[in-house]
Amino acid sequence: MSEELKSCPFCGGNRSLKVFGANADDTLVLSSYVSCENCYSEGPIKRTRSEAIIAWNTRAGEKAWWRSCTDTKNVERNT
Repeated sequence: MSEELKSCPFCGGNRSLKVFGANADDTLVLSSYVSCENCYSEGPIKRTRSEAIIAWNTRAGEKAWWRSCTDTKNVERNT
């Protein structure tokens, strides 16, 4: 899975990853989301950077792959 962020699905603008609750070396991250710097649209808040990126990059009609915190198998979810 690519860590590269797609452009904003609404305006095509620049986007940035927002991280909350990170310590100095970024080993503890409590929540993350992606937002557009142009139109201020926001993706859903997720527990990890990777989940926030997947959520932002997943467009309507696509399926996202999530890793369950209680299971090591990939679980398919429609978002």
